[in-house]
Amino acid sequence: MSGTVTERLVDFAIEQARDGIPADVSHEAKRLLLNQLKASVAATDHDAIKILHDFATSSGGRGQAHVLWLGTAAEATKAALVNGALFEVLDFHDTYIPCFMHATSAVLPAVMARAELGGQSGRDIITALALGMEIELACAAMLMPSAYYRGYVPAGLVGGIGAAAACSLLAGLDAQRMGNAIGIAMCSAFGTYESVGSMTLAYITGATAASGLTAALLAAQGFDAPNTALEGDKGMLESHSDEPREKIEQVLDSLGETWRIHGQSYKSIPTETITHAPVECALALRERAAGRQVARLRFGVQPIVVEICDERMERFGDPHSELTARFDLCFCAAAAWQRGRFTLDEMREPAYTDADILALRARTELIADDSRQSFDGCSLEVEFTDGSTESTVVEAFLGSPERRMTDDELANIFRDVAAELVPPGRSDEILDAVWTLDKATNINELMALLKLR
Repeated sequence: MSGTVTERLVDFAIEQARDGIPADVSHEAKRLLLNQLKASVAATDHDAIKILHDFATSSGGRGQAHVLWLGTAAEATKAALVNGALFEVLDFHDTYIPCFMHATSAVLPAVMARAELGGQSGRDIITALALGMEIELACAAMLMPSAYYRGYVPAGLVGGIGAAAACSLLAGLDAQRMGNAIGIAMCSAFGTYESVGSMTLAYITGATAASGLTAALLAAQGFDAPNTALEGDKGMLESHSDEPREKIEQVLDSLGETWRIHGQSYKSIPTETITHAPVECALALRERAAGRQVARLRFGVQPIVVEICDERMERFGDPHSELTARFDLCFCAAAAWQRGRFTLDEMREPAYTDADILALRARTELIADDSRQSFDGCSLEVEFTDGSTESTVVEAFLGSPERRMTDDELANIFRDVAAELVPPGRSDEILDAVWTLDKATNINELMALLKLR
């Protein structure tokens, strides 16, 4: 390999920023930004956000950046912390299924805070976001899936790397200092999946965003880091993963040829990705039930989905909070069937204590289907109490790369979620500001619009 991993990532970022990213990549970055606004606008009243917001705004420091939707000024890294948690807490963000990760949630908060600090143009913001995510996803591809199987939160491991790279681009750091920023982020990666079902998972995303921004700020002042932080004998590959070293060269060679940013899945409902196809199946078959009572729901899913859900059932038992309900596939499918919809209300009390929903959850089975190579699809057979059955298959849920969500569909979901939360007409103003961000002088106009009533 010619050059270290860090050196080659830096070369890629600097060359692409100089030459300009492809138009379709720029557009996808804007879609992902809008998707995060959709994911966060209804999250400000969550207890985890209230606590983090109080922490970020009551401990002093200059108000250099802003908390989304609340409009509160905070020190830049603390604004990134809260905004990262806002993007994560409702699990309504994007997913890069090949690496089991939410790729935008840790990079975008750092980019927005750094752009408020430096006043960079909208074009530079979109470029930095796209390239930061591409570097993040490249590192994820080197470390996953075994790092995930070990119990690490993928975005916790590599989100800071993407954030550091993006913020370095915005700051105009030279190759050496950008390499140091990436190295700092690699050496300080963190986050385990034991956090699922608690506020800590949202904190990990926010803290990762803050860590990546901090890495770039330190590197700008001359703070150094090893340039072998990923592939070194004590580096990320050895410490966090069981992937073969041969993957490194394969991934690096693909940079700029295969843009992983196009592999993102978008969510039409606010729950984790493995639940989307089952909920689609449940809602589709419910329309054919014609008053029949359900004896059992049987979902055929990718085997890893069974493993994930069994572990959570054993750890959590019945849902006892919004966060544990969100990460309970059987509960979500049962709630969708019982209520004929799936919204934020289906994960809140009284839904997660509803006796009818819990009874159907207990009659819901997950069956490992070895033919399924991904969890973007599943099958469902419903057995009714009169002995009849109905079945359906969703090969790819709405929003997955194989069933791409259109710009209009994404915009309409944002409008629906924001309708009762922002002033009349504001949603369309936000949409226009996002779609034209690459023409904007800076991020200030967009940030000024991102406020609740």
